[in-house]
Amino acid sequence: MNDPVLLYAASAALACVLLLGALEKLKDVAGFAAAVSGYRILPAGWTYPFAWAYALAEALAGVLLLVPSRQAAGAELALLVLAAATLALAFNLLRGHRDIDCGCGGPASAGPGRRGGGLSWWLVLRNAILALWTAPAFLAAAEGSRGLQWADAAAVFGLAMSAVGLYFTVNHLLASHLKLRNL
Repeated sequence: MNDPVLLYAASAALACVLLLGALEKLKDVAGFAAAVSGYRILPAGWTYPFAWAYALAEALAGVLLLVPSRQAAGAELALLVLAAATLALAFNLLRGHRDIDCGCGGPASAGPGRRGGGLSWWLVLRNAILALWTAPAFLAAAEGSRGLQWADAAAVFGLAMSAVGLYFTVNHLLASHLKLRNL
């Protein structure tokens, strides 16, 4: 039997990233729908319903990742959410559409009153890394390892928050790079 602390911490960190991303989108669904529209992939009438469905799927994936018996389902949904975003990013980059809001809700996103850095292959790489980050959730679900002990909770929390902090630090560095590129 393996120690599940790292597996649960990775799942919890991914859940936090997804839940915080969903929260940003749900706070301004109209703004997120405008970002979706900027990708010019969906028919105009579909952007608002898609924006709602995407944000809710992202939130559901985050919640499922936090429930040990549902981690595999959460990882599958997280992969679908990440695949949709990554394919849309890559499709627009290949078409040469770089100067649109990514819609990710992070610092690279334009959001109200600020200019975003646009799309880049770095965002595709970031999403690919997040997709790889789902592997521990699958392992935790399939592993059959021992359950978490009360003392493990602090380690899971600390590791998950460290990973989330690292993710947001990299996101801010990426946003700064993209904004500097546009100067």
